[in-house]
Amino acid sequence: MGRFYYVFLLLIAFFLMVIYDLYDSFLLSVMLLLSPFCLYFFSRKAGRSVSFACEAPSRVERGKEAEIAISLKSPFLPFLSSPEVRLSGSPYEAYEEEKEGLVFYFTRSMVHCGRLSLGKITFSWKDPFGLFHFQRELPASPILVYPKQAGTFHDALAALRRIAGSEEVEYFGATEYKPGDNPHLINWKVTARKDDVYVRDSYPAGSDRIVLAADYEEDEVLRDTVGDALYSAGLALLSARIPFRFVFAAPKGTASHTIRTREEWMDALSGFLRAGRTGALMGSGLSPYIPICYITGNPKPPIPPELFPAIWCAKEGAERAALSGRREIYKALGGDA
Repeated sequence: MGRFYYVFLLLIAFFLMVIYDLYDSFLLSVMLLLSPFCLYFFSRKAGRSVSFACEAPSRVERGKEAEIAISLKSPFLPFLSSPEVRLSGSPYEAYEEEKEGLVFYFTRSMVHCGRLSLGKITFSWKDPFGLFHFQRELPASPILVYPKQAGTFHDALAALRRIAGSEEVEYFGATEYKPGDNPHLINWKVTARKDDVYVRDSYPAGSDRIVLAADYEEDEVLRDTVGDALYSAGLALLSARIPFRFVFAAPKGTASHTIRTREEWMDALSGFLRAGRTGALMGSGLSPYIPICYITGNPKPPIPPELFPAIWCAKEGAERAALSGRREIYKALGGDA
């Protein structure tokens, strides 16, 4: 029912009241005059009672399209005129009526990886006569967009092995001999200079052989390069069954995950995309004896003095970086920038 019908009924009521001078006509006129005020408060309250639900894919890869569904539910929804939903100011592509309410569908192209903000959900409606226009704005929850794999496992492993060294157990100096130590690991050169027996210090064969550290960059282009390189490096290590540790800075301190399976890698990557920050190595407490591949967009990232990571910098011109710029990183991974 629109404004024209309301005005038409109002004129008829006045006509009946004037022509017939009846009490019923007078009451009808008064009711029609007061109805907009009642409709205003009823429509406003009914619209406020509408509940929202935003559904999006839990995992979307960069470069793909994602369908976002926003559903409205309320027992008063049938009494609202022209309900409409916009996402970040853009209209919906399609909608459907369900038993419990309405569902509006939007399609978004996921250009960049990271935590993508969908903007605001704008819900607008009118009263049954169409006299008043109402609007509500609600924030939409961000969704996680995952990076793409770049290059090949073979090339990525070759680049990482240049950082990690051979697959054999490595030894880093000497410690005093303790009961139970392997006598074949006695460091005779150090023992000859000391009064006690010393053995070569090694890390266990089943421990993490390399550390992947990454910064979450606010710049979208740098974040894509960091994300693709990080994701590809992790998959390459898992393909060779090489365990590794993943480290990134989070709001409550450094997050550290030991990765042995693809499921663990995807969960850790989700945490990085959801809460990652910059300065991954500060406060990490990493051992200086384990090789570190630090993927960042900062040409001069803060690094503790005891650590000597191999830096892959997404920004060109980084003097301290082993790989600098998107083109060099993608070339090392065996892909095209």
